[in-house]
This record gives sequence, C-alpha cells and structure tokens, in this order.
Amino acid sequence: MNIIRTKKAYKAICSLAVHMGATLQSSGNVTNPESVQCPNPLGDPGTGETVCSLPYSFEEYSENETEISISFKGITSIDSNIKRLLKLEKLDLRSNDIEILPAEIGELENLQCLNLNSNKLETLPAVIWELKNLQELLLSDNNIDTLPPKIVNLKNLQYLDLNNNKLTTLPVEIGSLKNLRVLYLSYNRLETLPVEISKLSKSLELLDLTGNNISEEGEREKTLGKKELRAIFEDRVEFNGDVL
Repeated sequence: MNIIRTKKAYKAICSLAVHMGATLQSSGNVTNPESVQCPNPLGDPGTGETVCSLPYSFEEYSENETEISISFKGITSIDSNIKRLLKLEKLDLRSNDIEILPAEIGELENLQCLNLNSNKLETLPAVIWELKNLQELLLSDNNIDTLPPKIVNLKNLQYLDLNNNKLTTLPVEIGSLKNLRVLYLSYNRLETLPVEISKLSKSLELLDLTGNNISEEGEREKTLGKKELRAIFEDRVEFNGDVL
C-alpha cells in the first residue's frame, strides 16, 4: 500500500474512532471519552504529524475537584466540558501539545494556578484575562509573541512565567499588576521594557531577563534598558543568569 492510500486508511480509522467515541458517550457505555483514541501513535505516514486527536474530556472528574494534573499525555485540545469544574483551584496541563484552549476555561472562576508550560500555544483566549482569582500563571516554553492589555485584569497575579517564548514587547499595563512578585521573561526577544514596569519596584522580588538582547539604555520616558532597570530593581533583576 503506498503512502497516499495508507494516509487515507488512517484518516478513515480516525473518523470511525471519533464516531465510536460520540456513540459510546451518548449511550452511557463509557465514563471517559478520552479513552477512545485515534489508533495512530506514530502519526501521519510520510509527515510524522498526528492524523487526528480527540479533545481531552473531563467527564470522569467530580464537580468537586479542586486540583487536577494532566501532564505528558500528548493532549492537543481540551473539551469544553471543563466548564463543569467550577471549584477547580489548580489546573496543571504542562508538557502536552495543546495549541488552543476552549473559551469555557474562563468559567473557572475559582482558579488560582494555571500551568500551561511546555505546550504549543501561540495565543490565549481572551477569557483567560478574566480569571480574577488567578495567582500563578505558567506559560513557559510556548510560542506566545504578545500579551494583551487585558492582562491588567489579573489583579491578584503573583507569579508569571513567560520564559522561552517569542515576546518582543510587554504591554504598559504590566505595571498595574501590583501584587506581582516574580516575573520570568528569559529567552524571549525583548530589547527594552516599558517604563511602567517601574511601578512594580516595591512588589517585584525577581525579574529574570536572561537570554534577551536588552539595550544598555532605554528610550527616554518610554522604555527602560539595563542601566535603568538595575537602578530600579538593583539585585532583583537578572540579565545573564546571574543577579547583577
């Protein structure tokens, strides 16, 4: 069987798996639709890409769950039924292959810690910035290239990890996060920071800028470079892995 025919066969099997999952779920014969997986662990012949994947379902979890950890599972998407878990305070989805999150994640009003480290996210749904009880947001090792002004809504945020992304700038609203204590920004593409970050001079305990190309000086009254950042944060800012 040639590659084209093999790929068609795999896709047909995947379609059948999806249909079976939906049928079994509706008939009540399975408690965890996530267990019905595409039978293709090695991916698309010829490209190595995954042919199909079912959204990870949270049906098996009790609505009283406060902590859930699902890492290293190869998950590519999340089912909208996550909205059932209104008591959830900590959600750990690190080290998967998630590219997009459902808007329903914004209904988790009690969420305090969201760990999305080491996925394939390029952007986040706008509702993420409405999680007003969020204290820890971990987004390292993704493909995020921008943060929206709505980050200002995360008034209770204390820990923000954006290491190893593709950020070139930060929104000026970052300076309004008065409770922020730790800000990891290493290995991005930053050259300066907005002057508004100086508003965090009292709360911020660590500002990690290792692996960026931070200019020695910023643009007057608009941005800050190494010189100004050292003056403001003293030994709480890192540029090359060592506190300066």
